[in-house]
Amino acid sequence: MAAMPESDLNLHAAFRAQCCQTQCSGVSLWLHHERALYWPERQSLMVADVHLGKEHAFSRAGSAIPAGPSEADIARLSKLVHASHATRLLILGDLIHTKPNSDEAWLDHLSDFLNTHRQLSVEVVAGNHDKAAGRQLLDQRIVWHSKPLHEDQFVFQHEPGEDPRGHVFSGHIHPCYRLSVGRKESVRAPVFWFGKHCTVLPSFGQFTGGHSVSPDKSDRLFMVGPDCVIPVHQQKIATSETV
Repeated sequence: MAAMPESDLNLHAAFRAQCCQTQCSGVSLWLHHERALYWPERQSLMVADVHLGKEHAFSRAGSAIPAGPSEADIARLSKLVHASHATRLLILGDLIHTKPNSDEAWLDHLSDFLNTHRQLSVEVVAGNHDKAAGRQLLDQRIVWHSKPLHEDQFVFQHEPGEDPRGHVFSGHIHPCYRLSVGRKESVRAPVFWFGKHCTVLPSFGQFTGGHSVSPDKSDRLFMVGPDCVIPVHQQKIATSETV
């Protein structure tokens, strides 16, 4: 394998510095403030709930929503892939919001993204919004998984749950958490929610809502800020712990 150019090494180091590092089942994971999880051992970047085309669906339903959020989210993905040097992008469901019209500009932007990152394997564990009729209109280089994906000690799926084969990584509920600051002030923001058997990623799409979660005492929450990820509800992990 050819040595990485110094400029790329610096970019990767900068990406790592922007991440909050943690472990799950003994595996090192990096949490990035753009609501993405990086598995460095596998050079895999993970996101959930992108909901491409949602603004167009709202416009068709009569809500005047400006175009652009989907294209912006694809551009964010491109920057993350470039900075992390990921060779694989795994999306944990709801890549799209609904069946798009063929003239929606983000469809071409998605193909341009794939052209730019030709070394990248893009896989989606289909979510409840990823209907077959919509998937057929997307670039066919995207690999779809209709069932949960089991790899080593992990299971990747859209909806949270438990699986005897390993710790589950999921999306679907767009987790947020309200952190109290003093008696009268609080802040609410997306979180990575690590439970005993399941981890839920925050929604990647900018044009998505959020569901406030109530973690158990043993859960770990990492809140997403404008330029960082910080632990806000965390149980200390013992060296031998496999949560």
